[in-house]
Amino acid sequence: MAGKKASMGGYIARRLVYSLLIAWGILTITFLLLRLGPGSPADKYLANIAASGRVRDIAQVQAAIDARYGLDKPLYLQYVDYISNLLHGNLGWSLSTSLPVTELLSKHWIYSFELIFLSTVFAVLIGVSIGIYSAVKQHTKADYAVTVFSFMGISIPNFWLGIMLILVFSVKLGLFKTYYDTSLPLFSLGNLKAMTLPVITLGSGMLAGYSRYVRSATLDNLRKDFVRTARAKGLPERTVILKHVFRNAMLPVITIIMLDLSGVVFGGAYLTEIIFGIPGLGRISFNAIFADDYAVVVAVTLIGAMVTLIFNLLTDIAYTFLDPRVRYV
Repeated sequence: MAGKKASMGGYIARRLVYSLLIAWGILTITFLLLRLGPGSPADKYLANIAASGRVRDIAQVQAAIDARYGLDKPLYLQYVDYISNLLHGNLGWSLSTSLPVTELLSKHWIYSFELIFLSTVFAVLIGVSIGIYSAVKQHTKADYAVTVFSFMGISIPNFWLGIMLILVFSVKLGLFKTYYDTSLPLFSLGNLKAMTLPVITLGSGMLAGYSRYVRSATLDNLRKDFVRTARAKGLPERTVILKHVFRNAMLPVITIIMLDLSGVVFGGAYLTEIIFGIPGLGRISFNAIFADDYAVVVAVTLIGAMVTLIFNLLTDIAYTFLDPRVRYV
């Protein structure tokens, strides 16, 4: 037991080091690509000033902004300054919002978390349930109906689904608001109602995928010897399914759920936030991209990379608890 804990501790330490190196690489590439591309954070600001006619010497304002944010320095010095500030917990300053990036993220991350959390719970609970039911009722009308539903859910783009849900349930029927009300307390009844359409939009694709994976894994385990042994002992079918089949069937599904949380969900959440006007990280990063707001784009990219790497590590750790045969050295 002590040897298992020691090997797991060493494995986690190595993975954390690798994760930090990968995150550093992603950060570096994002930082360089943004600054080597056309435009700068001052362009939109200067365009507004020029249109107003309040300032005649635009070049002087440009130079002042570049000096204020260190954009007049050589690229390698900008990079060194950014890394130094990052190590001290400073993610820079958002020119488009005139706020520190840390303050901006602290105000908006909770909305992304709420959307992702509710969508994942919705997808896992329903997807796993109908996947098991479909496997147990193989080749019945219920199984065929779940299969058709799953293929439709996987095929329909979430941005199209979100727009259709707004047109039907908000515009036509008037059952839901067409905007997100930030004045509502998180997870209150009013807030949960406002999140219904976004959660369905983001969770439907995951739900459909989970049902297919669970169905396949359940059918595979139902054919194994330990299931026949459990049935031969006279165990109720409900016990066989939930206690013996379900645990083994969830092993491959855990990987899919973690991968969705680390990548697919984040990408889909960003798009869903834009469609429904949810002021989460996706919405502010979308605005930052069009405003050439370097600091915000780099920060959100770094957060996404770290979340992806952490969930990948948690997936491997979860395997050791779900399957005693898994060992890491």
